[in-house]
Amino acid sequence: MADLASQPTSVQTVYTWYRENKLFVNRRYQRKLVWTLEEKQKLIESLLKKYPIPAILLAERDSAPGTYEIIDGLQRLHSIISFIENSFPLNEKYFDVNQFPTAKAAAAEGAFEIVDNAQHINAREVSTILDYSLALSVMRNATDYEVNDVFDRINTYGHRLSDQERRQAGVQNEFSTVVRDLACLLRGDISLEVLPLKSMPSISIDLPMSNHGYEVKAEEVFWVNQGVLRSTDLRDSLDEQYIADIVACVVGGQLIERSKDALDEIYSKDTPESERVLNALEVYGANKVSDEIKYCVDELLKVWPAPDSEDTELGVLMEPEVDHGAAKIYAGVQA
Repeated sequence: MADLASQPTSVQTVYTWYRENKLFVNRRYQRKLVWTLEEKQKLIESLLKKYPIPAILLAERDSAPGTYEIIDGLQRLHSIISFIENSFPLNEKYFDVNQFPTAKAAAAEGAFEIVDNAQHINAREVSTILDYSLALSVMRNATDYEVNDVFDRINTYGHRLSDQERRQAGVQNEFSTVVRDLACLLRGDISLEVLPLKSMPSISIDLPMSNHGYEVKAEEVFWVNQGVLRSTDLRDSLDEQYIADIVACVVGGQLIERSKDALDEIYSKDTPESERVLNALEVYGANKVSDEIKYCVDELLKVWPAPDSEDTELGVLMEPEVDHGAAKIYAGVQA
């Protein structure tokens, strides 16, 4: 059974962990960076006013003691760190990196760029942020099941995830793995399953006008480029929901009901519908359905390439207002 230890920790210490690659994100259950600039700024204001913010929960990694997976608090931790690293200002004022030796050394090594000729928060405000004590707890000796279960319970209480994010985080099986891997391929954010917190911008989506500096540009992702989804739909993982629909229909040999409850049943543990789809996937083959969907996408893009682009990305063509549009197109190409 896992042990839980309360470990209030200063922002300065957490930033040092970050720079030493001691903070990790597990893509099996964690979403991408999704906070808006306003949400990030409000958090920094709370630190400066010494207001309490929600607790952060980590799990110590058995494979490397002294390193941690972030269970709850990803958006908060990244917002604090990115403010320190001059990714965004507060009231047009940036964090003064020169007053924090650890960050100054990282900038000198090329880890991030200091904004030139900018106004800065004052020395007292820098100290307030760095000395702020985060309410941090650490799970030790936790199994994968316990970590997944805690993450699911936390996000069920607050309903903070989108429906599809909740589904993908709530169960880990062959079906959810196929959906996640295909979604990453289509978005272009393929990565290791567990990656350092500092790598999260490379697999997160930059929405138009946001300019967070994330590497996956929403307007370049097939779903948005072809007009299938809006940029904000990617943030809520609606693309993964579409893929879940497609995979379930293809391997199961029938169209599933177009509803939230139908997908919830497939993702729920030990339900008849979940068992039906998992059994069908085992017979059909995870690699086979992935390869066939990718082949069909390539064939579709030969006759309907991405607008204004000679080099098209893999994607799935779907009419957003038509039930199971992609599954029907897939069946047509296969025929």
